[in-house]
Amino acid sequence: MTILDLLFPKKCLGCGRTGSYFCSHCLNFVSLSSERICPVCERSSIGGLTHPRCHSATSLDGLTSVFAYKGLIKRAIVNLKYRFVSDLAHDLTELFLSFCGEDKTFSRICRSKEAILVPIPLHPRRERWRGFNQSELLGKIIAENLGINFSPDLLIRIKNTTPQIKLKEKERKTNIQDAFRVSPSHPIIQSSNILLFDDVWTSGATLKEACRTLKRAGAKMVWGLTIAR
Repeated sequence: MTILDLLFPKKCLGCGRTGSYFCSHCLNFVSLSSERICPVCERSSIGGLTHPRCHSATSLDGLTSVFAYKGLIKRAIVNLKYRFVSDLAHDLTELFLSFCGEDKTFSRICRSKEAILVPIPLHPRRERWRGFNQSELLGKIIAENLGINFSPDLLIRIKNTTPQIKLKEKERKTNIQDAFRVSPSHPIIQSSNILLFDDVWTSGATLKEACRTLKRAGAKMVWGLTIAR
């Protein structure tokens, strides 16, 4: 236990009990994502693979989202992103990884020596305001635990977009269009399995646009990965 733990003890985000952000009682009520879906049509798909009829040259090849975005998980992500409780990242990723191991499709991708986790970047102005990029913070811990490569600088956000949460679904695609580019100092290895990571899948507009950028730059396989959907 550190001095910070004594001064600011962790409290369960569900019931307020002191000790951790996720107490054993409240974990019983955490909701898993109901099913794996195709990231293009968002209909049920085995292992989260993109349906052959939905697949295109610039589409995601699949999607893994572990939790439903509600209850305890939603409160954790909101506290991390908007209340800047950055030490939540370790507890949240530990919980996330404990369920990921049960996903055979995802586990097979991670076993590849060419697997690279790429977090969705924030625009530099927004990252300076927040003090950190939650996707990079979470992604780094996930990559370290999975023993795969981590490349936070592969994608660059060149457009300071309006936060997607403030927009209607139809507006999100336009808002995020042409928001990314691939860093010229980080060439894409075409044989790599890129795990494109973000905290939440809502409309999917951000991950889809980032994937489009990666595919146009030469990426052959891009798999979406989020904590929740």
